[in-house]
Amino acid sequence: MVVFICNSVYAQDARMAEDSVFADSAAIDSLVHEAPIKPSKTALQREQFKFVLYLISSELYDDALHVLKDMRSDTVKHTNLRDSVTYYIGWIKYFNQDFDGAIENFSRIDSSSDVMHASAFYNAICFVQFDSLTRAKHILNQIDVSSDDQLQNLKLLQLQGLALLERDYVAFDSLAHLVNVQSFITQTEMAGMKDYAELMRTYKRKSPWIAGLLSAIIPGAGKFYAGYRGVPFGAMYMTIPLGAIAAESLILAGVASAQFIALGALFGVFYVGNIWGSVLSVYAKEREFYDEMDHNIEFDMHSPVRRAFY
Repeated sequence: MVVFICNSVYAQDARMAEDSVFADSAAIDSLVHEAPIKPSKTALQREQFKFVLYLISSELYDDALHVLKDMRSDTVKHTNLRDSVTYYIGWIKYFNQDFDGAIENFSRIDSSSDVMHASAFYNAICFVQFDSLTRAKHILNQIDVSSDDQLQNLKLLQLQGLALLERDYVAFDSLAHLVNVQSFITQTEMAGMKDYAELMRTYKRKSPWIAGLLSAIIPGAGKFYAGYRGVPFGAMYMTIPLGAIAAESLILAGVASAQFIALGALFGVFYVGNIWGSVLSVYAKEREFYDEMDHNIEFDMHSPVRRAFY
């Protein structure tokens, strides 16, 4: 009897354990086959944006631009994410020197956006490329970076650069006195701006009258005086021998001879051209000097902005 009861109890426990295993298996199957949770659209767009940053860090700018444009057409609803997409579209266009496209995108950034400061600085520097210095200055003056010493220095540097491009040395000096904190972002360029200002202040254009007179005496000497070193010898080697040939024809054939008239006229053209070219070379040298200064100033405006904002 006892054995029968034990066997019955054992059989009952076995059936219960078997039923429990089947129940657990059914629960696991239901979890496995349950539909996965679909991430939100914003979450997917954030993942896309991370991929964009990876493409940019890998210098795959065209691919990054393609993904960013797809994200924009997909209507990004999150404000900061939407502004970040617009900002990087503008940044890539700036990097590709499509300054019109860059301005179009940077100008669309909301004033409360996390990338507002970066977009404003890049927007201003793009207007500088079109010589819209007044517009660039207006954008910079609208940026409030009083709570950040490094960005405040960056703003002052940009305004100093604009002052030098406008040849407004009084404004440059007043801005230079506002810089009271050293910043690794702008330290080198700040020193460069002071050097450019000093060079432009002390630059004196040579006299075109003296250049013309020197070339009248010695062909090519006026261009040497203006600052050119190789060109004067070319003028000298062409004009002096031609003058000598014309003088020889005058002695041998006479003043009324066709040979002297032709050679004399040719020498006169080269001689007068040599004098006039020397006069113009003074202005050309001045233009070259200021073009080089402007190029250096603009380069020193670009570099710290790239250093401050990726």
